[in-house]
Amino acid sequence: MKDIVQHMMEIGEPMAAGFLEYPDGPLPLTYCRAYRRYYENCPIVYRAGAPLFPCGNTSKEAYPWLYTDFDPQRPCVAPQYAQQYAVHWENLEKKSPRAAENFRKFSKKFYYPGDWNHSMLNYKRILAEGIDAYEARLLKKPESDFRTALLDLIVGLRAYHARALQELPKMGAPEELLQALKKVPFSPATSAYEAMVALNFVLSLDGWDNVGRLDSILAPYHHGEDLRPYLRCLMENIQENDTWSITLGPDYNDVTYQALETTRGMARPLTQLRVSKEMPPELWELAARQILEGGGQPAFYNEDAIQERLMGRIPHLTRQDALEFAGGGCTETAFAGVTYSGATDTNINVLKIFEEYMHAQLAKAESFEAFYENFMTLLHQKQDEQTAGINAYYNDRAAHCFAPIRTLFIDDCIDNETGWFQGGARYSFSVHSDSGIPNTVDSLLAIRHLVFETKKYTPEDFLARLSHEDPTFFEELKTCPAYGVGDERSDALTEDLTTRFYEHYLTCKLDLGIGFFPTAHQFRRHIGLGKCVGPTPDGRHGGEPEADSLAAVNGKAIKGPTVMLASAARFEQKDVYGMAVTNLSITKKYTPEIIRALVEGYFALGGTQLQITVTDRETLLDAQENSDAHRDLIVRVGGYSEYFHKLDKSIQNAVIARTLFD
Repeated sequence: MKDIVQHMMEIGEPMAAGFLEYPDGPLPLTYCRAYRRYYENCPIVYRAGAPLFPCGNTSKEAYPWLYTDFDPQRPCVAPQYAQQYAVHWENLEKKSPRAAENFRKFSKKFYYPGDWNHSMLNYKRILAEGIDAYEARLLKKPESDFRTALLDLIVGLRAYHARALQELPKMGAPEELLQALKKVPFSPATSAYEAMVALNFVLSLDGWDNVGRLDSILAPYHHGEDLRPYLRCLMENIQENDTWSITLGPDYNDVTYQALETTRGMARPLTQLRVSKEMPPELWELAARQILEGGGQPAFYNEDAIQERLMGRIPHLTRQDALEFAGGGCTETAFAGVTYSGATDTNINVLKIFEEYMHAQLAKAESFEAFYENFMTLLHQKQDEQTAGINAYYNDRAAHCFAPIRTLFIDDCIDNETGWFQGGARYSFSVHSDSGIPNTVDSLLAIRHLVFETKKYTPEDFLARLSHEDPTFFEELKTCPAYGVGDERSDALTEDLTTRFYEHYLTCKLDLGIGFFPTAHQFRRHIGLGKCVGPTPDGRHGGEPEADSLAAVNGKAIKGPTVMLASAARFEQKDVYGMAVTNLSITKKYTPEIIRALVEGYFALGGTQLQITVTDRETLLDAQENSDAHRDLIVRVGGYSEYFHKLDKSIQNAVIARTLFD
């Protein structure tokens, strides 16, 4: 094995070489040695003159699959925050068929990509104590593979830090940065600038994933300085690496304003603003005006509702930890610095289940009530099947995968001497999503109206016209009762279905952690999942996207935004602990006062989250044809924001098709 390890080093694959130093485990040693070798040899990425390090696009190292060009100097095996390492197999094969063959054998045992996992490190503790304190805590632990592995990781981090200090003067780094790096992140930060340098450095180790509560992290070090140049550099690093989010509030301070201002015109990081009753009018004004500029930032979060629900869901959750709520990835719930949470570990396509059930059972149903009840029974069976699948997946991953950076920097992994994937964090739970519920509700409403109440169609005739996508029939479907228009019976069905559906998850248990934290956000899934569903009674044609949030199905919210939001509040959200996302698209005719009223009104009714896109149909259509003229156009999608020109055309079409409130 020594010769292949040496060969890996010679061809510039230090991480792969590190893995093969411990090809048969133990698991912590295998992964931490690989990370150590990577950091001892990885590229120093820096943009000359920048106030923070690393700075620039490191994605070719963090996401090797994103590049197609072959560069023999660039590693093909590199760290990846969710899957722990990523491989560009085609380029590794070009570098060395022998290396590729040997690493494939290793990866069959240890590579466990699974789904995406988001979290945030305990930046408050890292800044306050420094990495030296983490090393000291480990040294107090008894000898074990776990202790040896994390100490080995720190050796690699020290080597990376030392290499940076040696190279940065040659790369045009300012003296201020060099002096700060001589201290942080190994020693505690004592100034706002040192805190930002340390935060940026360690965030890069975690693949730029999520910051957490940025204003709360920096507040102890801030004494009135203008941090916007440094904050902008941090935001640009997150955006250049196409990663995730920051959270602001509810302990609003001057950093809150500065951080929000520096997100202007940026699709990333996704900015989550926790809205409490104490949020100052000036912050409302700033947030609303930035929304009206068309940037989609920030998204608004109902602080009181979220806190109450999370405290009720987790009996041992402390008030202090609850205040560390932040969204990981798009918006998945976490408690900063103390959480393992899956990130949409799996997805139930509720509309696909309904489509198959409808074709098999509608003609046999004696009543709508029986048809509906049997459908709910089927849904619960699918939830139970999902539980078994996720439980097996968690157990298998714990046996094959170790997360070095997160195990080191998320409490209480060191105290428990247990890895992040193995249940070492203070709070562990699965976040999963479910798609197509608004479409399913409208489909049920159409069937109830046309088949069982008016009896205008027999089940057989209804299904035949639907399958053939009869244009006259589809026009009639648009006149049926629907979710999102303030119809009491429709909203009552929505409330009943979603309450029973999400409450069932409370009965679903996992071997690892608390259980399920459902999320109602779609990211991009609503496009692909819709392609596998035929025509449905909500008026969808076969293959069209499913709903992208809790908002009404596109084109149906004909009574305006307040009525639509009132209906969305009837969608059961108290048990959607992962996050319940609602998209709202409006024109620039709205004012900051009206935006505040919409947000506060929705939250007063129990709504959890609201994200707003401000644009007009003409601009979107022109941007689709003339992307170069609209490079700065940002829209909100299924829980995240993105530059419109970067979206797949199918997603662009779905955004254009949304109800736009004028």
